[in-house]
Amino acid sequence: MRFLLPALLLLSLSLNCLAHPVPDIPVRTYFDRDGGCRVTVEIDPRCFAKDPNAEPSLLNAVLPGMAEAQRAELRNKAADMARRYVEFLFDPSGPLKPEFSFEFTGHAEAPLTAEEDIVVLTGSWRTQVPAGSTAWKVRATKETPLAVVFRNYTDGLESPKFSVLFPGETSFPFELNRKPEPLRDVVFGSCLNVTEHPLLDRAASLPMELFLFMGDNIYADTTDMAVMRSKYQALGASSFYQAVRSKAVILATWDDHDLGQNDGGADYPKRRESEKEFWDWLNEPYGSPLRKQEGVYQARVFGPEGRRTQVIMLDTRYFRSPLKKVPKEQGTAGGSSVPHTDTGTTILGDMQWRWLEGVLKQPAELRLVVSSIQFAAEASGSESWANFPHEQKRLVKLIREAKAEGVLFLSGDRHWCEFSALTEDVPYPLYDLTASSMTQVHGRGSPTPNKNRVLPQTWHQPNVGTLHIDWEQADPVLSLRILDVEGRARIEKTLRLGELRAR
Repeated sequence: MRFLLPALLLLSLSLNCLAHPVPDIPVRTYFDRDGGCRVTVEIDPRCFAKDPNAEPSLLNAVLPGMAEAQRAELRNKAADMARRYVEFLFDPSGPLKPEFSFEFTGHAEAPLTAEEDIVVLTGSWRTQVPAGSTAWKVRATKETPLAVVFRNYTDGLESPKFSVLFPGETSFPFELNRKPEPLRDVVFGSCLNVTEHPLLDRAASLPMELFLFMGDNIYADTTDMAVMRSKYQALGASSFYQAVRSKAVILATWDDHDLGQNDGGADYPKRRESEKEFWDWLNEPYGSPLRKQEGVYQARVFGPEGRRTQVIMLDTRYFRSPLKKVPKEQGTAGGSSVPHTDTGTTILGDMQWRWLEGVLKQPAELRLVVSSIQFAAEASGSESWANFPHEQKRLVKLIREAKAEGVLFLSGDRHWCEFSALTEDVPYPLYDLTASSMTQVHGRGSPTPNKNRVLPQTWHQPNVGTLHIDWEQADPVLSLRILDVEGRARIEKTLRLGELRAR
């Protein structure tokens, strides 16, 4: 940039922008179900300087004043750097030479919206995976002075495995056309008010292929997105999050404190802005349909036919009507919320209900429905589906009419753990394991009454939930546990998949 920017402008940037360590070259590849893929390579303009460490970042404020010839020169330099420093190849067909089209973006293709946004050059190239290809690899050439970071996405899900390559190194082979493996180990939790805790270390050490963040992943309680962003960044940079990200697929929903308002719902004024921070934390690709929808709900299917696990992440905040509350003195130990009699109120909202109807009709043997608030517990003054009884009944009815078998609810929020079930007027028992909190002790230490509790034990210390699925049995076995910081099981329940079917 030193050779492109006017001296006075460069001086201003140098005074106002701290230089960062030498940037990497991230290579991200997005594979589609139809055999197509899109490869991106990200080049920081600081890499063009003799000393990138001393070079200030290019800021979005500079772009409007940059001549097209200057922009073209940066694009050409980025293309040349990608050609010289990274090699791309499919096995067994061998090397290929992508023709990248470079544009100015934020990191990971983030849109440039604010003057202080850092600008990088992102090259994008689309192709079809050659017939017969078994793997995809990249190599950092011996000449590259930078690290090349190799990450891959399949159907929008980021693969946990990645490579950081130094000069002359080749990435692991990212397998293509690999048969889907059944999901066997799931770890889940909620309510993290700190990013370092012995329970988080315990959780990160567990066997897992999937980790579910079930809400209150941060405690923001703010309309200031800079505050929220800093909390997400702290969680994302934590050793816990990085350890989980390196070994498992991550899915998440939110609850009130990471929405931004205690007990908040559709009345929270910054929910759209908050949603952006949520997806940024999860590194959701900027072209993802999830970023275009209102609300953070989504569904994924893992495993082959006959052993499919559908994971449904509900959003119980974005569309939710205000709670019905009574004066504090009329409330209970659990709070002052009471069940609504107004059937016009909602938890999921019309848009999410329509989506959920379609999702529950999709084929799957096991369905994990993640709700940030309890689904099966009775109303007790706190937030739960029982505060919207018409919505709770609507979901039961939808499960019945969709003939959706294998439904198991996982929930958080309460700062204690319990195992509940709806057993009346349901197609089969609808179980709900509440896992909360990962890093906090429940102050009162005693649970509220719950006639739907099917195990006597509750647990009020830091905890994490686990699910092991034994698909090898004729009737697959679901082993559910709540673990404490020492890894001891405090609540345990074993179910047969056959128990989650209409009789």
